[in-house]
Amino acid sequence: MNKKLLLFSVGFCCSVFCGSALAAEKGKMGLALDIAVEGGFFNPTLASAKVKGIVAGGAAEKAGVLVGDQILKIADCSIPGCPADDAKALMKKRRGESVTLLIKQADGTELAKTVVAE
Repeated sequence: MNKKLLLFSVGFCCSVFCGSALAAEKGKMGLALDIAVEGGFFNPTLASAKVKGIVAGGAAEKAGVLVGDQILKIADCSIPGCPADDAKALMKKRRGESVTLLIKQADGTELAKTVVAE
């Protein structure tokens, strides 16, 4: 992975999944993703998204999301192919709002999990 792609991926993860103490109304999903991005700097799309971390007791854990789960869809946006800006917008939720993720577990089982932002 080149440096620009890595920096973009890290920035995307932090802006979507870390949450902010400054805006109390922003929700937290309680997960961290390992994201691969395709395309150019101006039009990146997600090539893959895999759960690499879960906050203990957080929203994702409560929804049954597991470390190692492959995310196949965020709402109706399929991965690969979901524009990075769309994925970011779909994951930004206020407390109480939810997003449905289609995940593929390590055993190949595909499940829809609804994560309610906290």
